[in-house]
Amino acid sequence: MADRNYIQANDESRQRLAELMETMTPSRLATDVGGGWTVATAIGHIAFMDRWHTARWERMLAGEWSADSESVREAEHLALETMELFWPRVSSIGLPDVALETAARLDDLVAGAPDDLVSDLEGTPYEYLLHRYSHRNEHIDQIERALIRGQAAAAAEAPDLSYVERNQASLDRLRQLTAGLGPADLMRETEKGGWTIGHALGHLAFWDRFMASRWKAALAKGSGARPPHMSDEVADLLNDALAPTWQAMAAQAPEALAAEVLAAAEEIDGIVASLPPDVPVAEIQASLPRQLDRSLHRLDHIGQVEKA
Repeated sequence: MADRNYIQANDESRQRLAELMETMTPSRLATDVGGGWTVATAIGHIAFMDRWHTARWERMLAGEWSADSESVREAEHLALETMELFWPRVSSIGLPDVALETAARLDDLVAGAPDDLVSDLEGTPYEYLLHRYSHRNEHIDQIERALIRGQAAAAAEAPDLSYVERNQASLDRLRQLTAGLGPADLMRETEKGGWTIGHALGHLAFWDRFMASRWKAALAKGSGARPPHMSDEVADLLNDALAPTWQAMAAQAPEALAAEVLAAAEEIDGIVASLPPDVPVAEIQASLPRQLDRSLHRLDHIGQVEKA
């Protein structure tokens, strides 16, 4: 009997193809693999070549064509040259299914070839008709390398979103802190002659609410907008003007003040955790980090309250 080790290799390459196709999404299909091709282009090429050889096998098994027909090989090269015009335009999400169905049909034909035909092909320039794994694996490797490069590039370009976790951690700490406060606690000074705990909590609630309002106004303007910057001088003036209001908040029921400061924190944290991708997060982090990382402001005052 003829050696049919290629059958297992064909099956393994088809399994590799199937596993790779399960990961396909529109963005992955559009990944550049070089030479003007995308992942979709490479998959289309695999499918085309397998379909081409399926037709050749069907004709060959029917006795209508022989592997040494040089005119067919010339036609194959002409077809590939012609298809170069179309490959860059291939993008269909249905391509993976076509590639798998075609590969399965071809591998079945090759596996069922009679021994005499296998012997005639093996060890000749036409053995590629049997060893379909070679061409298939070549392009699977090409696709996998491109996807790895694409993932690395995306990771390098991705903004640092660690502020989302820091905001959440500071909110959790604030929630624990406010859970056990009583009326007397709100009037306790955070430092001698300084703010009270109620004053500090009112201050936190205002600035988180104000930042949420600035973000909502910016996002309403459309693509790429960011909150307006406020100078430290203006912020200090606001702090001074609102101090009596914050102190008055200390006379409220502790539950009401706690609910307000937590609701304000939850609102701004929710906004910055779900910003659209066109927001220049990296630029904001570099220039005005507190617009995103609310823990920077929040933890200063949480520390004061805990100490008091």
